[in-house]
Amino acid sequence: FEALNMRDKMNIKLILALGLLFLIGCSKSPVELFQIAEQKLKNKKPDLALVDLEELLEKYPNDSLAASALYKMSTIHINWNNNLSSGFRALEELVNRFPTSKQGEQAKIEIEEFPDFVLNKTESLRKKDMTKEAVENLMYLIENYPKHELLPKAQYMLGDLYMNDLRDFNTAIQQYRKVIEDYAGSEQEPHALFMIGYVYANVLNDIKSAKIEYEEFLKRFPKHELSPSVQFEIDYLGKSVDEIPALKHITS
Repeated sequence: FEALNMRDKMNIKLILALGLLFLIGCSKSPVELFQIAEQKLKNKKPDLALVDLEELLEKYPNDSLAASALYKMSTIHINWNNNLSSGFRALEELVNRFPTSKQGEQAKIEIEEFPDFVLNKTESLRKKDMTKEAVENLMYLIENYPKHELLPKAQYMLGDLYMNDLRDFNTAIQQYRKVIEDYAGSEQEPHALFMIGYVYANVLNDIKSAKIEYEEFLKRFPKHELSPSVQFEIDYLGKSVDEIPALKHITS
């Protein structure tokens, strides 16, 4: 450095000064990072918004906006990206790091009510024909809350999705069967057994299997509200509509 002439030294100092100013100029404040993230969300760029929020947490972990950033990240993961696992982890981190903050208190409530939220969100996704996402939500619920009181309903809904939305009838039977095997005594159990018989009889045209399932239903649930329908199905298994007196008017 001593060997450099005065002009070279001045140029080096100028370059260093400009570089320092550039670095200072590129360092955004927590408020700026949060506002940029919100703007990206408005522009429907959730993944880019996450980058800015992660930068805020990395550079300013103890800033007053850190709790808001974590909560915002959880909503992006859950509501924008349908990533329940990442969203739940963000809520847990929020509670661990900022338990007394307004966002932390809200996160505690949402963690407690998460299974109900997931089931309601699944129904909403289904109405929007977002079947893949609805299935993913139910699988998340079943895998992470195996003992929760909502699980029989979630498992039955999974069978219903495969039956009516995906039209994958063999998988639907498998999912309905899990209701019977895993949630015996639940309100959904007889309905699942009925649906197995119904799929065999009216979709797969497997009369033998349908009769087995229907007879099992009457044996186990003789006084259930579906029993008359099951008996009707048994009486006319394999018959066409015009062969059923009570339905003849449909084809006449």
